[in-house]
Formats: sequence, C-alpha cells, structure tokens
Amino acid sequence: MSYTITSQCIGCSRCQTHCPTGAVQKTGNTFWIDQSLCNNCAGMYSVPQCMAVCPTNDGCIPDIQEFWSRWFVKYNRLVSRLRTAEQAVYWEQWFDRYSQRIASQIHSRQVTTETAR
Repeated sequence: MSYTITSQCIGCSRCQTHCPTGAVQKTGNTFWIDQSLCNNCAGMYSVPQCMAVCPTNDGCIPDIQEFWSRWFVKYNRLVSRLRTAEQAVYWEQWFDRYSQRIASQIHSRQVTTETAR
C-alpha cells in the first residue's frame, strides 16, 4: 500500500528522518513520498514509520484508492464467511439468545435494587 503526505502535515520532518528507505522527499516546504523508493517498511517495521511518527496522525496516511480497494477486499471476504451455513445459523439465533440474557440480567438488577430499598 502506498502512502501520501496530506495537507495536515506540519513540516516537522519526522517522517523524513525515520524513513528507512529515504522515500520521504522535500521540495521547498512540502514533503512527498517517492513511490519508487517506498516499500511500506516491509521487513523492517510492522507499520510504516512515516505514519507511526507523525505527530498529527493525519499527515501521512494510506493512499485513498488503495485503502478502499483493500477495505472492500477484506469486507467481501468477511461477508462471504458470514454467509456460510454454520455462521448463518449462529447469527439467526444471536438476537434471541442475547436479548434473553440481557433481559434476565436487567430483571435481576431490578429485583436487587427493590429489595435493597
């Protein structure tokens, strides 16, 4: 996934000093990421360092198109798992099961409160 430096960047240059591949570049007062050098810190860190060290948490973010592409791939995979027969039965019974539990807990608390008065 590629990353983008946004207009929320405050110019602290932390991303540039922490980037292990030197992908974060500066032109004038504007920082940008050279996509040909960026490897998302793969094999070095568990998260991209430009994003991890950003004090605004919005200065360096995943590229929006790639973010949504990955999001929908993951969403579709999870939804397909929910549609399996085993999962469908669980979710069909979920509301009844938990609403009964919650109702009994509320009732027991009401009884406890009334007896304490």
